[in-house]
Amino acid sequence: MNLLFLFIPIIILFLFFWWIFPLFFHGIPWQPTDMKRVKRMLEMADLKPDETLYDLGCGDGRILIYAAQKYHAKAVGIEINPWLFALSWIRVFFLGLKHRVRVDLKNIHEVSLQNADVVTIFLYQNVNDLLREKFLKELKPGARIISYVWILKDWDPDLVDQEYRLYKYIR
Repeated sequence: MNLLFLFIPIIILFLFFWWIFPLFFHGIPWQPTDMKRVKRMLEMADLKPDETLYDLGCGDGRILIYAAQKYHAKAVGIEINPWLFALSWIRVFFLGLKHRVRVDLKNIHEVSLQNADVVTIFLYQNVNDLLREKFLKELKPGARIISYVWILKDWDPDLVDQEYRLYKYIR
């Protein structure tokens, strides 16, 4: 019985240092986007059926799920946090959307965006700054980027929603 009490804290420490601690250096804290903004983001994106949406830092998968359910789009979520990845994957599975939605446990900088028609982001300004060149290099002409709160520096937005703090960019 004493071994069990020793074993449990070791597992908890392992999980903390393996899954949670690295997020302090590589991840962005989860701040879920409210559904009013999710709806507006996809309206601004002019998302069409069977287009492919990428949500970078997909959190609980709410943008992916809404895009698949309401717009009949294909959706790919990229999430570095294993807990949020699991949450979004479970939601997609139980909603029966696995045929339209994929969630990947990856770093957003290591994912190819060449198949994206729409990209949604709610990151920090410094991350947006790093992604700007990736967008210009990998996105096909006509692809749309919808950013919540933070801009893409040196890139004029094609549409701004001041009320919701949303910015639309077209590649």
